Amino acid sequence: MSGHALRTTGISRLTATIISADWCLTDPQGAALLADHGVLVEGDSLRAIGPTDTLKATHPDAIALDLGARLLMPGLVNAHQHGRGISQIQLGHLDTYLELWIAGRRRRGLLDAYAVTRLAALRMLQNGVTACVHANYSYGTGDYEAEARAQIGAYVELGLRVTFCVGAQDRGLLVYGPCEACFQQGLSADVRAALDRSGTPAYAADIPDTIALMDRLLRDYGGHPRVTLAWGPAGPQWVSEKLLSAIVAHAKTNRLGLHMHALESPAQADACRRLFPQGAIRWLDGLGALGPATTLAHAVWIGDDDVAILAQTGTNVVRAPGCNLRMRNGIQPTSRLVAAGVKVALGSDNATLQDDEDLLSELRLMDVLARGAEWNGRPPPSPGDLLAAVTTHAARAAFLPEPAGRIAVGAPADLIAIDLRRTMEPVLHPDMALLPAVLARARGEDVGFVMVGGVIHYHHGNFAKANESEIVAAAVDSAVAASHPVRPSLDPAQTEALIDAMSAHYRRRASA
Repeated sequence: MSGHALRTTGISRLTATIISADWCLTDPQGAALLADHGVLVEGDSLRAIGPTDTLKATHPDAIALDLGARLLMPGLVNAHQHGRGISQIQLGHLDTYLELWIAGRRRRGLLDAYAVTRLAALRMLQNGVTACVHANYSYGTGDYEAEARAQIGAYVELGLRVTFCVGAQDRGLLVYGPCEACFQQGLSADVRAALDRSGTPAYAADIPDTIALMDRLLRDYGGHPRVTLAWGPAGPQWVSEKLLSAIVAHAKTNRLGLHMHALESPAQADACRRLFPQGAIRWLDGLGALGPATTLAHAVWIGDDDVAILAQTGTNVVRAPGCNLRMRNGIQPTSRLVAAGVKVALGSDNATLQDDEDLLSELRLMDVLARGAEWNGRPPPSPGDLLAAVTTHAARAAFLPEPAGRIAVGAPADLIAIDLRRTMEPVLHPDMALLPAVLARARGEDVGFVMVGGVIHYHHGNFAKANESEIVAAAVDSAVAASHPVRPSLDPAQTEALIDAMSAHYRRRASA
């Protein structure tokens, strides 16, 4: 039952504890399994790794927790999501083109950022995610700082490790440039008036306010052991050169990461061709916005020159395959990126193909979509590449220090254990290696043990500290209230008129 103490130990933090399982995956990219191995956890980190019997002999006073027929491995890292604990389908937003889907959210009222982020964190933990990137997201309250603090507080309360990306946007509020003004002039007078009334800034008001907000958050959370702050400008077509340049300068001075959407949809690709004749990726490179401390989410509409720049600069890329399929965005050229040496991570974007937070199933979709039909084409990602996409590469994309994403001495004690019954029963041929079988069959519901920073949060289907029913109820209350807003930003007819106008606009652009 949720909220009950762990029956195995009676406590959620274990000191000097040997955690072992039948199989242990220490280096995901190397994809090598060790039989009957375990780890010694002291405090919030890993202090020793070795055969279980050896660890018990050398540390006789340590508590022993044997997980049995499970695969012990580093916790999963969700490298791109927005803290949306209730899915957009459940909120009444059908899948459609990304731009129309975003506009359609105006039909509903404001959600409670704290409540829905808590539920997102809970579901990620339940599916084996121990660290996540919270990409830029605004609820439109007009007080983005309060939203950000509520969301950070939700992750801290649930115990999830988070890289929180402070958002920024100063253009493309309705449609992408360079034709925002002409689009607005084409709207009816009542829709324009309604938009003017509801035009609170999504993020901080201007560049000085944006920088000051980050400085305040750094002051308050910069030393937190499970919170990493990063910049999250929305994307090239959503931020001006002046704003992005200021963010890049601040990021370099303060050694902060930079996480943004890039070339996600066909409409974005069209806008970027018009805004950046040299190419959006080359434009970002010219501003000093690329490199190992930068992560680009999606990167669906990139060419060979873009891939070469990303590889040369060491920029991280995150794939969200389910969301891109659902929003009609296309399929990222993952095999090209991997072949070029780009480190590709995986994110759920809170819109997986199965509309859940099952990152293992989404990893399987990433694998299948990367399998080309050409006999002489590029090879798909290897098992090591796939495992790295949710561990080592994802940790790098989240700007977590090494050796995060591995089971290694000195690494954070972020561990999960996957029950192998679904993978191996009723039979698994001895010629089939275990890891490919896990990648082909395991699901998030097979995760039976989750530890973050030395604290057990989930075991045997129970949350050690979180009250699941209370967290779900609070999120549901928020969703119900948002379904019947007292003062919606646009009424239903105005929302439909805006969506129709946007649809006509992007269709004209696509046929031009």
